[in-house]
Amino acid sequence: MLPMNGLRESNAMKTYDIGIVGAGVVGCAIARELAGGRWQRPLRIITVERHEGVAEETSGRNSGVLHSGIHEHSGSLKARLAREGSALAVAYAVRHNIPLLRSGMVIAISREDIRRGLWRELSMLRRLWLNAWRSNIRIRFVTPAGLRALEPNLRASCGIVIPGVCVIDSPAFVQSLKLDAEASGVEFAFNNRVVDIQDAGTEYLITTDRQKMRVACLINAAGLHADDIAALALSHSKYSIRPVRGEYYELVTSSKKGLIGRLVYPALPPRATGKGIHFSPRPNGQLFVGPNEVPVQDKSDYLSEKTPPGTFVEALRKFLPVLEESDLRWGYSGIRPCVMIGKQKKSDFIVSVDRDTPLLINLVGIESPGLSAALALARHVSDLPCIQQYFRPMGSSAAVHRL
Repeated sequence: MLPMNGLRESNAMKTYDIGIVGAGVVGCAIARELAGGRWQRPLRIITVERHEGVAEETSGRNSGVLHSGIHEHSGSLKARLAREGSALAVAYAVRHNIPLLRSGMVIAISREDIRRGLWRELSMLRRLWLNAWRSNIRIRFVTPAGLRALEPNLRASCGIVIPGVCVIDSPAFVQSLKLDAEASGVEFAFNNRVVDIQDAGTEYLITTDRQKMRVACLINAAGLHADDIAALALSHSKYSIRPVRGEYYELVTSSKKGLIGRLVYPALPPRATGKGIHFSPRPNGQLFVGPNEVPVQDKSDYLSEKTPPGTFVEALRKFLPVLEESDLRWGYSGIRPCVMIGKQKKSDFIVSVDRDTPLLINLVGIESPGLSAALALARHVSDLPCIQQYFRPMGSSAAVHRL
């Protein structure tokens, strides 16, 4: 029998200390963090992925924004880990020469909104200001003159500027994390879809469509399919992911694509579930607009019933009046693994130790700002008492993190 994905097959089933399901940004970050830690003995780690490479789903189909956490509820995991993780990601990108755009972010209120008396956007700015104050995020309030100095072509009355926000090349980021993990001994099994998980008492027996393996600790970082993997491991459905598609169009008219140089987001009402359709520049010079939010039934439905470009123009023309439908070309879409509380509120990140023996850690609902939070989320998992007690770091009870 031929070897698969670098794993030598034999009659004996391979055994690992940790099995991670999912090779998106979170799975790769966790693999890197755990493999690089100073434990009392080297850990045998395998990351299992249904696709042929890393970042094939949500992690590779996003805006690449390293969010500050200002949009999230103060005190939530999303807010704390986005703030910590984005700083770690920027430092990592600089060290590893990953493309990075230090654009900063503008959260703006248009003149049109002020004239129409839509004061809810001003209340949203106040909430963001309070979030920034509570979280020690550096921001500044800007007047029309201040906005013109930053973005001469932006039509807005006022706003908040978050200068530290950057945009990273997310596929390159995830690929680099994977290479780091491999250098520390992590094995990756690509093209392996998990079809069954059995509790064998002190370990899990994982069956993919290509092989079987045993793991003492199972970490579920399967993104869009985290609810399905959790159901296999628990033998019942505890979580339910609601897939939400976000679509992007590229601004391709050469005379217009240079008109906006920063991330420009609209101010939204407090109950908004997303961050709004915005101008989304990239490190390679491209300028996209999006994303919207479209609930879908199929977790792989990237293309059916695409939203027409007029919807995006309507949302953004108040900031850039010269924008026309003919300026936009379909770019791509991504699907976020949302977990909803009721009908209007998204849950916080779920990091749950759902079984102690054998150890099962489920990460569910890791949507935006999951890319920003990934490195901090990996540290959060490594610092869990169950991980610390089970694998025991050298010399102290505290984990030693990779820089």
